[in-house]
Amino acid sequence: MKKTAIVYSPKYLRHKTGPRHPESPSRLRVIMRELNKSSILKNERCSILKPETVHINDLQLIHDTEYIQQIRQFCDCGGGLLDQEDTVVSGESYEIARLAAGGAVKAADVVMAGKYTNAFAFVRPPGHHAGTDYPMGFCVFNNVAVAATHLLEEYRLDRVLILDLDAHHGNGTQEIFYGSNKVLYVSLHEDPSEFPLTGFADEVGEDEGRGYTVNIPLPYGTDNKVYLKAFNEIAVPIINQYKPQFILVSTGFDNHYTDPVGYLSLSAFSYAKIFDAILESAAKFCQGKTVAVLEGGYSLRFLGKMACAVTAKMAEIPYSIRDKHVAAGVKVRKKGEKKIEQVKKLQESFWNMES
Repeated sequence: MKKTAIVYSPKYLRHKTGPRHPESPSRLRVIMRELNKSSILKNERCSILKPETVHINDLQLIHDTEYIQQIRQFCDCGGGLLDQEDTVVSGESYEIARLAAGGAVKAADVVMAGKYTNAFAFVRPPGHHAGTDYPMGFCVFNNVAVAATHLLEEYRLDRVLILDLDAHHGNGTQEIFYGSNKVLYVSLHEDPSEFPLTGFADEVGEDEGRGYTVNIPLPYGTDNKVYLKAFNEIAVPIINQYKPQFILVSTGFDNHYTDPVGYLSLSAFSYAKIFDAILESAAKFCQGKTVAVLEGGYSLRFLGKMACAVTAKMAEIPYSIRDKHVAAGVKVRKKGEKKIEQVKKLQESFWNMES
């Protein structure tokens, strides 16, 4: 029987960002409320597991020691605005950020041990914008990058896929693995010209990692049809050729048309279709080994339902969500299709895009 671990701790609510900040404790509250209401947590296919604080050695594989100490000291002094933009921390945020990275590692460990087929780590603060020595975009430590490096070091894997579905490009994750061929980084995201200024189609990796970074930037307003076309025609064939030994998904739910921070126009339908394909690839190449890690997603109206829809897919539990489709205008659609062709042409140097 397929079993899914849900990694979560109420301690994640102790990371305080202020009354009007989109990355608030309410995000996890609505997810856990919906998981309880839907009876997913009562199903024998699901178990809640407590995360453990990431070992400092695991954290140092990704982040500079000096940076880690700066975060600890800043939080010890009460916290505040950590960068020049929007990354806010409170007194307990250093410990909670370590617990978030530990949640991603815990999820990877229980799946590697064969206790669970897959897992979803509902953690905060999110991670994919955090670089080796800087915070950014609400992120403190790079949870997915810590988990990926743990898989490479602890289990000696050499083909880990990170699929980034957040509305915003995961600049930190890309930077960390840009020169590595042991991690394939595939990201579908909105036009990054305003933020984070990385994730353009011609960023394909360097040195040994050349060809192992795949960026699919899509125009604002992209709908289900164009997004799924991009995923099916670019991401899926590349993933199938890579044959990952483990799949990590940076799961941002801010692609949804109601999201106050993202500028794409997807419905919940797209997440269901994408996870169908992810789980199919996982079953084919790595005995189902998949870990989803929460990144963005700020529409409190839909966040809980979308998180439940994905968790239910992973555990093969029935769950239905009512949502509408928002169709993109002709100009957006044509721009999106043109971008898909551009990315395919760029990636032809590294992968067979006809498969």
